[in-house]
Parts: sequence; structure tokens; C-alpha cells
Amino acid sequence: MIKEVKRSWWVIAVVAVLTALSGILVSQLEFNYDFEEFFPQNDPATSYFLDYRNSFESDFDYFIVVLENPTGVFDSTFLSRVDSLNNRLKKVDNIVEAVGPTQVMDVVQDPLFGGFFSSPWLNYQTPENYAADSTKIYQNGQWIGIFFSPDGKSIAINMKHTPGLAVKKCDQLYADINHVVVDEFGFKDAHLIGRAKGQQMYVELMVRELVMFIIISLICTIGFLYIAFRSAWGVIIPSIIVLLSILFTMAFMKIVGKEIDLMMTVLPTIIFVVGMSDSVHVLTKYMQEIRSGKERIAAIKYAFKSIRLATFLTAVTTAIGFLTLVFSNIKPISDFGVYTSIGVLLAYGLTYTILPAIIIVAHPKRLAEFAEREDFWNAKLHVALQWIFRNRKWVMGGTILLLVVSAFGIRQIVVDNLMLEDLKESHPLKQDFTFMEKRFAGCRPFELCVELKDDVDPFAPEILAQVDTLSIYLEKQYGVGAMFSLSEMVRSANRSLNAGMEEYRVIPQEDYEVNKIERFLKRKDMREITRLTFNQEQNRLRFAGRLSDVGRKYYEAKNVELAAFIGQHCPDLVEHHVTGTAFLMDLNNAYLVDNMVLDLLLSVSVIGLVMGVVYKNWRMIPLTIIPNLIPLIIVSGIMGFAGIPLKVSTSIIFNIAFGIAVDDTIHFLARVRTLLGEGRNKLYAVKRTFMTTGKAMIVTTLILSGGFSTLIFSEFLGTFYIGLLISMTLFIALLFELTITPIVVITFFKEKSKKSDK
Repeated sequence: MIKEVKRSWWVIAVVAVLTALSGILVSQLEFNYDFEEFFPQNDPATSYFLDYRNSFESDFDYFIVVLENPTGVFDSTFLSRVDSLNNRLKKVDNIVEAVGPTQVMDVVQDPLFGGFFSSPWLNYQTPENYAADSTKIYQNGQWIGIFFSPDGKSIAINMKHTPGLAVKKCDQLYADINHVVVDEFGFKDAHLIGRAKGQQMYVELMVRELVMFIIISLICTIGFLYIAFRSAWGVIIPSIIVLLSILFTMAFMKIVGKEIDLMMTVLPTIIFVVGMSDSVHVLTKYMQEIRSGKERIAAIKYAFKSIRLATFLTAVTTAIGFLTLVFSNIKPISDFGVYTSIGVLLAYGLTYTILPAIIIVAHPKRLAEFAEREDFWNAKLHVALQWIFRNRKWVMGGTILLLVVSAFGIRQIVVDNLMLEDLKESHPLKQDFTFMEKRFAGCRPFELCVELKDDVDPFAPEILAQVDTLSIYLEKQYGVGAMFSLSEMVRSANRSLNAGMEEYRVIPQEDYEVNKIERFLKRKDMREITRLTFNQEQNRLRFAGRLSDVGRKYYEAKNVELAAFIGQHCPDLVEHHVTGTAFLMDLNNAYLVDNMVLDLLLSVSVIGLVMGVVYKNWRMIPLTIIPNLIPLIIVSGIMGFAGIPLKVSTSIIFNIAFGIAVDDTIHFLARVRTLLGEGRNKLYAVKRTFMTTGKAMIVTTLILSGGFSTLIFSEFLGTFYIGLLISMTLFIALLFELTITPIVVITFFKEKSKKSDK
């Protein structure tokens, strides 16, 4: 007794020191959201885009300020403020270019003297010319959707900022722009759109939700634990274990240099609810042994001894469910799998160290007193088991019917994603993006690169004609707004060289005219902007613009049509590559969804192999696997009927849910085998397991489902679906564990039960 007490104090002391050190490390953790981390890692498409970006420019280093005037933008007072704001924004740190509607210039060659002069398309200082200016702007159409909205009630100031800004500088940039627009100039209802703002709002939301999830999970868990154990110690001990698991995991993240990203915000909640399972099973078994008359230390020793294999297997299988995500070529998903599995294993380790130490040192009498009273679960579970055995045919028939119906639902699942799929429609950032899609050219970047052969001159009239054909197709058929290409540059240059007459905004046919335009575009003052559409060293053409964010599936079909169009109408432009930020984000979703089945099969195979090796019985493989595939099939069917698309957030839930759900099966089968090994008959083993382990299964599933369901309060749709679908899957899994598994055991454990009865 004294030996156990001293050892327990040593364990508590070591854990206390580690807790203090971990607290210091966690206080230094930083939050980060870098959308480029969601690009596919080590992928040719990513490598191509990075090289393409070096040839031209980044497609996402922009910032847009949209201002509305309900009576129309052609108002002298409003435009005067807009022009002053435009000039002030040019002075903001890291802004390299800022152009608004009052400063976009029309460059024209003087037909008499040959020189070039420029003037704004809209001169805000001469209201008497507003009618003529607006007519010219809207008839030309070049700047509609870029600087002017089609309804004439909104304008946009388009800015470019320093490429590759780090998170802190992005935060500062957004703060500076917001201060200038809102505080200095009083545009309270302005719409601010850009990567700098998006990253900051994501980080702020991640911080807020991380705290919210921990608090809500703690409250829910305390409630479930108290209902289960009716004891303060029954709440305190499991809570200490999971809180320490979270703390140690996050401290480890700091040690290896991992920041908290979007995926990591749900890590504490997942560890909180998943890590609770082993301690609940241990405490439940401990209370059973106390009830049977064992002394405290003997009871805790026997509890650990009797379920150590089951708890080890549940920790391993849950960790495997998360670890299969490590094969994702999307870094945040891969990291999420690694660190969550570490947290699960830490919770297991703490269950076998700090839990017995607390029981031995603290001697929680209230926990023992409750254990000695009659367990109110017994009567309810006994009635439930009787109903299951009496209606086993209906149970099996109903299961088969559900699977058939679910198969129809699975066929209706849509595989799709949006750029801002993570945000709910009510979020301000999502509303700003929606506004841009309705009033302007949208926010989804579009990038197309055409690789020309070395001997092909893009300024040859026949090549320019093909370039223009493709540019028009992209604008009219593909839906690209704010179109920017070499043909657009040539059209505008031809107009400028012909006294600004609109009828000359076309691709010229004669060589001498094209040569004159080429010389104009390669002038010192035009060279930089021309370089953004044509890279002479690599003989590459760029077609860029913005799109509405209507989903990957839509643009995949458009890309097929685009390839067919180029092959038929642009024979010299056939080597083309759709690329860019949006394309890569679509690609990573496609990869993740495509790999979902393989990852799940890997998880199922490894877990089945572990069960077969540990128990040295091949029957344990289907007995463990099949009952836990049923809820995944049913939830997939629900997704299909409910119209929930398959994407990043919804594809990873299957691996996670399977790794967690299989825990209850392991505990149930392990307990049955233990009782059979003690010479009990088959029926007694199932009944006893259902009464004891069944209670722990219900409690842990309530905790797990309740904990995961807290994620539905998230502003991130991805997090919302993780919470909704996993909690739903676990609850369905529990129902099948308590109905199908007893029937399966009674059916398939015949030979072993006969040997045990002798």
C-alpha cells in the first residue's frame, strides 16, 4: 500500500512539472492561416503554377475596395471622395499599385503631332461631362465589372500589394486599409476583399472558435460524466486526463514548430471527446469491482488488467483512423492526422498513469459509494437486450432495408467544392465575396497559360487572331470577367494609336499595323504591363481574369469544353494549362475525395489485421469491421438524400468515425472473450457484457457525440459538417453495436462457447 502511494505521488509530481512546462510552451503558440498550404504537395500542377507565377505574377496578391452610392456613382461629391481615397491608399505600406475609376487612364496618340497623351476615362472634376463619360465607359465595356458595376451604383478601387506577404504583414495591411477607408474617409459600408483580409478574419475566427469549442465541450462532458457516475471525482479524473492530453499535444506542436491552422482548431475538441473513452471504461470497470467487494487498490489493478488489451486496441485503432490522413498530399490534413493521433495516444498513456495515481492518493470515497449502490442502468439494459433477442429477425431485416435505401442515397452524392466553402453564407467575408459576384467580375482567380513553340511569334497576325479567338471564348463562353490577355492589350493599343476611336478596338490584319502595335507595347512605359501577358523568354501567353465561385464540378466541365475549343479553333495554342490558386484548391479537393476510399480501405485493413494478429483468430476481423461499416454506409446515404456534397471536410469524417466507432466493438468482443475464457457460457457472456460494457459504450458515445456536436456551432462549414456527420455516425454505430453485435456473437461464437461450458 505504501509503495503504491509513493509511486503515485511521483507520477503526480512528474505530470505537474510537465504540465507547467507545457503551459509555458502553449502560451507561445501562434495561429496561422495560409491558403497556399492547401495546395497539393509534391504535385506537378503545384510546381507548374509556382513556375508560372514567377513568369508573370501572383493571382491572389490583390485587394479591392468597393464603395456604393445608392443614387449612382456619377456624383461629384462621391467621386471626389473616391479620388482622395485612391490617392491615400497609394501611400499605404506594401501597396504597389492602386487604381480606381477616377484614375484609370485612356492613352491616345495625337493624330497631328504623333505624341501620346492620357486622360481619365471619368473626370470627376467636370460634372457637366458625366453623361458623355458614362456613355463612353458603358459602351466600351472594358472597365465594367472591374471599376464600375453594371448597375452604375458601385465602384471598385483595385490594388496590388507586395507579393508573398507574411501573415503579420497581411494583418497590418488589412488594418491599415480598413483604417483609411472606414476611419479616415468614413466609408462605413465599404466592402473590402483580398487575401490579407481573408487570412486575418480566418485567424480571428479560429481563435474564437478554439476557445468556444473547449468551453462547450467541457460543459457537455461534465454533464454526461456526472449523469454516468453521479460523482465529482467521476467528472474530475477523466477531465484532467483529456485536458492534459490537449496541453501536452499542443506543447509538442510548439516544440516542432507547428502553428494552429484551420484544421487544428478542432483538435482540442476531438482529443477532448476521443481521449475520454479509455478513462470512462476504466472507471466503469473499477466501480464494478468495488461493487463486487474488492478493496480499492485491488479493484484498480484488476480493472486495468482485465481491459488493458481492449483499451490498448481502441487507442491504436483510433490513432490509425487519424494516421491514415497522413498520406494526404495536403499538408494541413496530413498534420491534423499526425497530431490528433499523438493526442489520442497521450490520453491512453495518461489513463494508465495519472488515473490510478489520483485514485490511490485522493481515495475518492464518493466514487466508491456510488459504485456500491444499485446501478440504475441494469434494468434498462436488461429490457433492451430481451427486446433485441426477441426481435432479432426484425433487427437484421431492418438493417438490410436501411442499407438498400442508403445505397440509393449514395448514388445521389455530389462531389463538389467552392473556394469559400468553409464559411457560412451569413459570415461577412462570404457576403463580401457574394457581393463581388453579383456586382463585379467575382473573386475567384482564373489563370490560363499557353506555351508557344520557340519559332512561333505571338505578334504574327494569324497567331494574334487565334489568341483573340480564345480570349473572346473565355469571356463569352467560359465566363471570365475582368479579362486580361495579350489580345486585350493589342485591341486597346490599336485604339490608342488611332485617335481613341472605338471602331479600332480590334485585332488588325496587316503586318505593318501589328508591328507598330508591338513597338508601342514594348515601349519603356508599357513594357511592364505587357510582360504580365507575354513572357518573351519562355514564349508563354497569359490569360487572366476573375470568375464567379460556382463550384469545382462546373469548372471541370468548362475545362473539358475549353480544351475541345482550343483544339478545334486555335491549332497553334494547343499546349495550354489551366492553373492558378483556385484551380489548385479544386485539385486538392479532387485528390482528397478520390483518395478517400483508398484511405478508408487502408484504415479498415490495418485495423482488421491488428485485430486478427492480437486475437489470433480470423473471425475477429469481420466481427470488428462489418458492424462499423454499416453506419458509414447509412451516413453516406443521408448525405446523398440531404444534398451534402463530398469535399475536404466531409471526406475525412469516414476515416475518423471508423477509427473511433470500432472502439466499442473491441470493448464488447474483448469482454465477451474474457468471460468465455473464465468458463462462462455464451448467453451469460453476452448478457453480462451488455449490462456492463454496454453502459460504458453508451456513456462514451454520448460524450463523443455530444462533444463532436458542439462543432455545429462553427462559422466554418467544414467544421460544422465534421461535427454533424461524425456525431451522427457514432450515434448510429452505437445503435448497431448494441443490436447487431449481440446477435452476431450468439451466432458465430458457438464452438468457443461449447468448450467454455464443459
